[in-house]
Amino acid sequence: MLSKKLYVGISFYLDDQCSDIWANGAVQNIIFLYLLLKKLSIVENVSLVFLGNRTTPPKGLMIDDLEIKIESLNDVVDKLDLLIEGTVMIEPIHCELVHNNGGKVVSYRMGNDFIMEMESFVFNKEPGRYFNGCNYDAIWTLPQHENTCFSYFSIVGRAPVYILPHIWEPIFSDKIIEKLKKQKIIFGYQPGSKTKRIASFEANINILKTSYIPILICEQAYRKNPDLIKHIYMCNTFDKKDQKAFHNFIGRTDIVKKNIMTVERRYQMPDFLARYTDVVVAHQWENGLNYAYYDALYGGYPLIHNSTLLPVGYRYDGFNAYSGAEILIDVIEHHDANYEIYREEANSFLTNLSINNTKNIKSHEELILNLFK
Repeated sequence: MLSKKLYVGISFYLDDQCSDIWANGAVQNIIFLYLLLKKLSIVENVSLVFLGNRTTPPKGLMIDDLEIKIESLNDVVDKLDLLIEGTVMIEPIHCELVHNNGGKVVSYRMGNDFIMEMESFVFNKEPGRYFNGCNYDAIWTLPQHENTCFSYFSIVGRAPVYILPHIWEPIFSDKIIEKLKKQKIIFGYQPGSKTKRIASFEANINILKTSYIPILICEQAYRKNPDLIKHIYMCNTFDKKDQKAFHNFIGRTDIVKKNIMTVERRYQMPDFLARYTDVVVAHQWENGLNYAYYDALYGGYPLIHNSTLLPVGYRYDGFNAYSGAEILIDVIEHHDANYEIYREEANSFLTNLSINNTKNIKSHEELILNLFK
């Protein structure tokens, strides 16, 4: 048992480079973690602790009404019982100060750092947020990163690694949905249309989530049955349109030659779903759980994906675009008949991700108690 309730700080990025809650899933993840930790009986205080000059969050993070406590890490570090490294990398001195007061330090790794470090190494890119000599008591990560990152995190971080459940709430989706209602725009899949609008939302920032397989799936489905596809929106590709490799790739497709597919910018996903989408086609490599999937499922939109970690939606194997195309055609022709069952299954799955789910609360509490044994 703990001798007292805990004062927990989670490092958080406030600067303008991350000014939109939809720009980075890790930012949402930290907000959900914060709200979950507030529910633990062993926690007295939770703060998002920042480093840097900015002291208030950008409006685009949409957290003003969530009653979130924000403090400077340097001001409170010697008071913390538990410091969780979140979206800001902490310094070894912070670890030392926490440890000097009998506290613990955890690194919460939400991204596939191993793959991103390999990209930095192979392509001589600017290195990202990895390790800097902090003395961690534990490293927490998520199920989608266990395969590639477990050994990397443990050996380089010199700490035991624990897998936490992926958590999600429709907090931010609901904010967008409320705005759409005021404009009389409906969020949620609308059965009835014989031809469908398809969208893909892969980030195209690294090789973990790219548009290449969704493009191949859509191209093959269009070649086989062009009358089923009304339009294809490939989001997060507009800034890539002049890259020679991408230009040559899409330039060979019928869906571009016949103006069926357009390259689009980054958008708030619930807004784009409501306005332009009937079917979502996704692809990932070693990143089987992400919030884009949950936004689609929340609206009952048919999600075609290749994630073995996702028990709902319509799954194809690996990089098999032929299989994905067959599934896409089948979804366009038959999803409407199965819509109610699909929606029930999606909602049941999303309930398992909730920060109010007893299993999720218990798993986080047990990991924290384990730190202080």
